[in-house]
Amino acid sequence: MDQYKIITTQVIEDVVNNSSADRIPVRDLVRAMDSVGFGLVMLIFSFGIIIPTPPPFPSIISIPLVVFALQMVAGYKAPKLPEKFSKLTVKRSVLAALVNKSSPYIRKVERILKPRLLFMTSSVAERIIGVFVLLFSSFVLLPIPLSNFIPGLGVLIISFGLLSKDGLIIILGIVVGLFGMVLSLATLVLGVEFITSFFQ
Repeated sequence: MDQYKIITTQVIEDVVNNSSADRIPVRDLVRAMDSVGFGLVMLIFSFGIIIPTPPPFPSIISIPLVVFALQMVAGYKAPKLPEKFSKLTVKRSVLAALVNKSSPYIRKVERILKPRLLFMTSSVAERIIGVFVLLFSSFVLLPIPLSNFIPGLGVLIISFGLLSKDGLIIILGIVVGLFGMVLSLATLVLGVEFITSFFQ
């Protein structure tokens, strides 16, 4: 089996299973993924956005995504957690639930991934991908209907593509994320027009 597929499922589970603390520091999650680049860290944090979890978990988890996207744009090869965010923690029970829900889906998706369109995984392409991830993760912070799920799904798909060096999947993730942004903006505009119509 491809090494990316082994790492994808194994590291996610080990982060939770090897910890007995009530709360797990975000820095511990990042350190566990340091050797596999941005794909895995993006995968875990984007799952935290699209899987229903107690608020304000989705908003909190989108902040590291923004930071990691900026690092991709800057040309970093692996995620580095700024000191400002090193003390953020996640409840182990919430993370365990996230892992239990996501792992079966991850294993199913891994079956269709394969290296292709490798130009999408070059160092220049990764910087461009970082721009899109920055846009999508920033949208999660906005109080716009449907702003969380679809852009978060785009980031999730991109992360699978990065882990498996599958350029086609990366492109699909970008398209999904852009669709989510357009849908959110359209919803916002229509909502504003609907409200203002009452005052005309």
